[in-house]
Amino acid sequence: MEVKIVDEKKLRAENSDRISNLPDSLLIEILSWLDAWEAVQTCILSKRWRSLWTFVPYLYFDFADFGDDTECFNNFVSSFLRLRDDATNVCTFTLKYSVPDDAEISGLINPWILYALNHKVKNLEVDLFGKRCGCLTDCLFTCASLKYLHLNCYYEIEPNIVCLPKLRFLSLYGVFMPNDSIEKIISGCPSLKTLTMHRCFIAMMNGISFQTIKSLTIEKCDFYSRYDSPNFDISAPCLEYIKFVKGWGPSVTFKDMSKLTQAMLIMTMNSENDTDCHFLSGMLGVETLAIGSIHLKELLTGELKNCRQLQKLKSILLGVCCMHCDFGTCTMLLKYCPNLEHLCLMHSVEFCRVDHSGEVTLENLEEIEGSSCRNLKSIEIVWHYPGGSTGFLAGRQSSWRVDRIPGGSPE
Repeated sequence: MEVKIVDEKKLRAENSDRISNLPDSLLIEILSWLDAWEAVQTCILSKRWRSLWTFVPYLYFDFADFGDDTECFNNFVSSFLRLRDDATNVCTFTLKYSVPDDAEISGLINPWILYALNHKVKNLEVDLFGKRCGCLTDCLFTCASLKYLHLNCYYEIEPNIVCLPKLRFLSLYGVFMPNDSIEKIISGCPSLKTLTMHRCFIAMMNGISFQTIKSLTIEKCDFYSRYDSPNFDISAPCLEYIKFVKGWGPSVTFKDMSKLTQAMLIMTMNSENDTDCHFLSGMLGVETLAIGSIHLKELLTGELKNCRQLQKLKSILLGVCCMHCDFGTCTMLLKYCPNLEHLCLMHSVEFCRVDHSGEVTLENLEEIEGSSCRNLKSIEIVWHYPGGSTGFLAGRQSSWRVDRIPGGSPE
């Protein structure tokens, strides 16, 4: 019979730190879930951990971790990148920085971004919060490895050359793109599928074509025509989803969106140009549609004059905040939606009559019930109470629903 002698001291030591006994690849994966500041602190755990943080491919730098100590944050990021293993590529690089209003930090930020680009970064996120940030390095737009790019900064983007062959997702917030820079960026991203632009300042000619994009969000961007054109066209033959919240600028015409299935259109500006926007004729294949505008009646009246039937439209939401309980415009629209199944009206509470018993009386509901939409299954009226955040879907809400049997009367 063989007798094994167990070293209890060694056994206790092994069991006390099982994590350190894991392979390097797994430990580095664990560190990748930490901020850069937290990952560095693990070097004091033991000799086993001393240099593991230098191999982490996911780098997350957040100025909030350093309070308001700008110098400490700048020194940390620069030192981290200098001491990091130079042979390890960067998968994701995230930078969040609150920039003082009187600071010019391009000379500091660009070397950090260049480090990520030179280490074949795939996902790059830069959030710079401040009024004055400077200019980004042109190398950002010639990175062959980049697949995801998010820029939230008051930077001017006017690259000489754009070559981002693998970029599939682009998010821009607050950037200024002069002299047709947007066209140059789009043409230099042949694999781009998703584009979001929020509060950007965009100069262009008479329109833009998004040839490869499937998902497009344009929210409160200011468009400037180089030739003072009163309108511009947006075409996207592969587009499947669009969210368009109109900002300042000329009227908009949507063209060649035959594959579009979902659309949200919000005209927020109180100007005559809102009623000059043309969209329905370019999205005849849309299945789900939401429209909101303080000029909704005028907008739809002009749109439907030259519009064919929306045969595939199944669900629609209308922001009817200025219709004063008159559903004439809605009834007119339904004539172009023979296969509609669900109708939702977003209605301002001040225009509805609510009696003391809590029952709501709405005018002309019979017009909707008697429309040509034989497949209409439900009508939902949502009352919007002012307050809260901005937007036609904001504030407190309550709703009332009518379920309808096709070919019959409401239940």
